[in-house]
Amino acid sequence: MKRSTPLASAIVMSAFATIFMTGCAQNPDVRAGHDYTSGTTERSAPDYLGCVKGELQSDATTFEVGTGDSVKLFVDSTDPDKANGLIEVQGSGAHRQFTAYQRDAWYDHGRLLDAALMCKKA
Repeated sequence: MKRSTPLASAIVMSAFATIFMTGCAQNPDVRAGHDYTSGTTERSAPDYLGCVKGELQSDATTFEVGTGDSVKLFVDSTDPDKANGLIEVQGSGAHRQFTAYQRDAWYDHGRLLDAALMCKKA
């Protein structure tokens, strides 16, 4: 049986620590993740976002930012690198497009994404 040398063990542990710390140090834009959904709604942006907010946990802090025919609902921060969720609603008339993003959706089983889909129905 061959034993690993302390130097080899130290190199392997150092490599794992570096990879782990690099991965944890990054906090990319919430829109860069793979936890998202999209669709259309016939509801007005205020009605749609009001429904979504009603489905969130009571301690969730939300911020609405509107420009032109677009409204963004941020969860916990208006900085996309720190926000835990974001819903963008665009358009006017009968149908509005929405895209919902959630950081770490596994944590609460995709509550924001589920709300975004549930609330699209008029």
